[in-house]
Amino acid sequence: MTCPIEKGKPELLAEFAAGELDMETASALEQHMAGCGVCRTRAAEHRAVWEVLDVWEAPPVSAEFDRRLYRRIEAEARPSWWERIVEPFRAMPLRQLVPLTATTCLLMVGVLLERPGLTVPATRHADTVRIDQVERTLDDMELLGELGDAQPAPRPHANVM
Repeated sequence: MTCPIEKGKPELLAEFAAGELDMETASALEQHMAGCGVCRTRAAEHRAVWEVLDVWEAPPVSAEFDRRLYRRIEAEARPSWWERIVEPFRAMPLRQLVPLTATTCLLMVGVLLERPGLTVPATRHADTVRIDQVERTLDDMELLGELGDAQPAPRPHANVM
């Protein structure tokens, strides 16, 4: 018999130690182990593990183990309030979720702006726009359009400003 370790089948030694091999294979392996110290050592290690497992006794399970286990399973199975809110939207593709979110935001802004007595502070914008900033912004938008699925936005004419 060829060496099971060299052959890539070291599990034969574990099966031999467990007594799971047929008589023919077991006797061939015993003859091989008479001359192969590595296999003999490995089989002895497996045999030692099996002997320890035969002697070992599992500790008794407490009477409350099942009750605690089922309580934990139930707690894990019960979704949190956040998961219950988000669950309907999980199956929704991103293409549907983005417009829905944008529409919700616009409605909220509209409601806030329509409230009487609410004034929106005036923001001061820069009086001048530098042309190089506009060109860089347009270049960035074009690059992002090429990276995404959408077609790149058409570049406006320079005289539109």
